[in-house]
Amino acid sequence: MPVDAAGLTEDDVAEMSTQQEFDRYAERYAQMQVVLAEAQRAVHVGEWSWIGGDRVPNIGGDGIVPLRGAGPRNSYFLRSDRLWSPAGATGDPRDLQPMIDFFGQRDWSYRERTRGRYHEVLADTGTGWHVEYEVQPDGDYGLTVYSGQYWTNDGHALTEAVGGRNDGEYPEESLPGEYPPFPKWSDPIISPPKT
Repeated sequence: MPVDAAGLTEDDVAEMSTQQEFDRYAERYAQMQVVLAEAQRAVHVGEWSWIGGDRVPNIGGDGIVPLRGAGPRNSYFLRSDRLWSPAGATGDPRDLQPMIDFFGQRDWSYRERTRGRYHEVLADTGTGWHVEYEVQPDGDYGLTVYSGQYWTNDGHALTEAVGGRNDGEYPEESLPGEYPPFPKWSDPIISPPKT
């Protein structure tokens, strides 16, 4: 039976309530923010632009990290994106080096990839997280952290549990490690699902 990014099977997760899944998701969200902040600081300790929100689960299935049997109803993954624009940057592949050094210091396996004029380095932390850093010819440098896929009893119920308590407010920019607090299960539903 396939195991997810946490080493759990669907049967393991079947024993959990929606609240237990919510609490586990909140822990994973906090872990993602730690991985993201450490990677950000490796290249830039100043402000980073947000590219949308990152609190609500992403629909599982054919995700970046495959999981046999995963689909939109029974799996999800987490993802967060940030962007910064160094002065005078042109997308030179040498600008990947600080992130490559960071990956090497942590003994993370990584690979470099070029797509046209876009250069990137992708790492697997070995703990269920993946980091991508891309230097673009327009001078925008993007960082993405995403998880492998996780099993859930009901992807829609988990999304509603998180999204319903989410105020949808995100900063335009923030320093590494700064992000809005994750809601608690005891918080009221402020954004009920549309029926």
